[in-house]
Amino acid sequence: MKSLSKLLFGLFCAGVSLAPGQEEDIPLGVEAVTGFRSDYVYRGFHLAQATMDFQVETEIVISDVLSLGAGGWAATQLDDGFNERTGFIDLYANLLDGVSIGASGAYRACDHDILKSGIDLTASLVWHPASDWSIAAEVSRDFPSEGWYGELSGQWSRRVSDDAYFGLAMGISATDDYYGHSGLNDFSGRISLTYNINSMLSVTPFAGWSHELSTRDGDELYGGFWFEISF
Repeated sequence: MKSLSKLLFGLFCAGVSLAPGQEEDIPLGVEAVTGFRSDYVYRGFHLAQATMDFQVETEIVISDVLSLGAGGWAATQLDDGFNERTGFIDLYANLLDGVSIGASGAYRACDHDILKSGIDLTASLVWHPASDWSIAAEVSRDFPSEGWYGELSGQWSRRVSDDAYFGLAMGISATDDYYGHSGLNDFSGRISLTYNINSMLSVTPFAGWSHELSTRDGDELYGGFWFEISF
């Protein structure tokens, strides 16, 4: 296995999306999101075409500096060619003003030709230099492939009205023996426009891309929308 330092050295990011700060400061919150995307791309792999997905997540604020989240995710290609089910748990701690670290674990069950079902563990570091943008670095160990995946990304948002805001996210990733791939992986991004219908319901149309930095299954452009309810 190549050293993790080589993996992180290959990461570079220009970019920015939706920054946190839209949520109320409450000890317990629940979000449910359902949506459609023309193509489903995960870590540079094209997994499915027209796909419906659903996610539910809850977060418990344990203290002023510590929060715990858990949830589940399901995605289904409309012609029944692909199905995915994932459960996850996240733990985040605020170290300094604007800086936080996180650890998460997920079990993904999918029926893809390349990706296998199994456990994925991730460590992350997030810096918020301003309220409307952030920079994040994460490294994941994928146990089914016995490989590593890393990404450096940026997120930025800008309010365009009292009820709407624009978001942009970009990132660059690298892999180490991740399903047979090592080195720079892809340059990806997403633009979105969120409209808050009321205090609990919002709709977000979005468009995104994944540009391969090493040959695999081709570049991808996709679009879709999310409906989100929070309480």
